[in-house]
Amino acid sequence: MVIVQRKELTFAERLYLPEIFRGLSITFSKFFEKPITRQYPEEPLPTDEVTRGQPRLVVKDDGNIACVSCGMCEIACPAYAITIDGGETDRQIEREPKRFEIDMLRCILCGFCEEACPKDAIFMSNELELADTTRRGLVYDLEKLKRPKSALQPRIDYVYRINKRWRSKQP
Repeated sequence: MVIVQRKELTFAERLYLPEIFRGLSITFSKFFEKPITRQYPEEPLPTDEVTRGQPRLVVKDDGNIACVSCGMCEIACPAYAITIDGGETDRQIEREPKRFEIDMLRCILCGFCEEACPKDAIFMSNELELADTTRRGLVYDLEKLKRPKSALQPRIDYVYRINKRWRSKQP
């Protein structure tokens, strides 16, 4: 038979005073440290060229969209968030999207659409804000997705730089 000898607790230990004072000392020391919480709406999240935000369609300098409705981004999307309906055009290219929708409730911001596009028409932007009052408001149509090439240029340059060895030529 084993006899366990127990330590007799002092009156302060029975009242948990050492633990309370230790906890209060930690709490008090935290008052004087710099806060690490981001004050979200007033202080936006930092972004750079690597940030993968919401996908956007490139509008070329002549005002036309770069997409030719090939459907590669729609096929590459693992979340089935992209829907494209192509149509004929009078311009030199044969097709352009008549309907291009991305359901941002389904989009997982993976960037596969950006990688699959042979015409460099879709890129991930640095736009991270994703809020609306209705579900329909988060299904982005062609007009919501368009961005001028200059607005997406930092991301475009980054993608070209990291994929330089796979490209035969840069546009």
